[in-house]
Amino acid sequence: MSWFETFFPWIGLVAAIMLLALMFGTDALRGDLSVSRWRDLVWLSWAAAVAYLLHNVEEYGIDLWGQIYAFPGDACAIFGHLPYPDCPVPPLFFVAVNVPMFWFVGPVAALLSRRHPLVGLSLYGVIFVNALVHVIAGLATGAIYNPGWLTAVFIFLPLCAWVASTLFGENDLSYRALAFLVGCGVVVHLVLAGSVVLLMRGVLGDPRPAELAQLVNAVLLLLAPWLAERWRGGAILRPRGSPATAAALSQ
Repeated sequence: MSWFETFFPWIGLVAAIMLLALMFGTDALRGDLSVSRWRDLVWLSWAAAVAYLLHNVEEYGIDLWGQIYAFPGDACAIFGHLPYPDCPVPPLFFVAVNVPMFWFVGPVAALLSRRHPLVGLSLYGVIFVNALVHVIAGLATGAIYNPGWLTAVFIFLPLCAWVASTLFGENDLSYRALAFLVGCGVVVHLVLAGSVVLLMRGVLGDPRPAELAQLVNAVLLLLAPWLAERWRGGAILRPRGSPATAAALSQ
């Protein structure tokens, strides 16, 4: 593996620490100073980006048992392949999955969250589905723990539950918008899982199409909620019977 393929989760950890300092030590990443940061949509959008950078460390840096680059190794073992360097999914594939999505799309979504709330919260659909995958995989294998499980259970799920209860409801963003975000998260994981299966089974001899698909996946995660916000004047944003909510948020 190249140095970047090895160290990208640790670079992300440095970025996460810097963002946490800004989030808790300043008001630079807040959108509404009249409410608690824990109820501020902009601040919570940044929290999603930070959460996934921390998750990357457990999956690709070091896991609970001290294993390095553990998540890809587990994925290879599931399909009966030897660990790296003999696994058919190259390390660059996992860089293509994570760096565009969580180094670029996450921060860009947070920057846009002041005027585009659904875009700002787009990572939460990915986070929620990813957490479910880790939990279900642990139960299915009987091992409970897998690389990424700890951050999924103790960061992803509580954060998603808080955002769902705080920002969505009768007087806030609609539950249809929440369902849309979860749907986007499902699609992202289907593209990822499909690419992994095709590579593991040798259907794709060249990994570059699978890597390119992850870049497209990241772009679509920004584009889809932006288009959804514009559909029918922001109808998806507002709870039924609350036309003013979407009007204010979609301007």
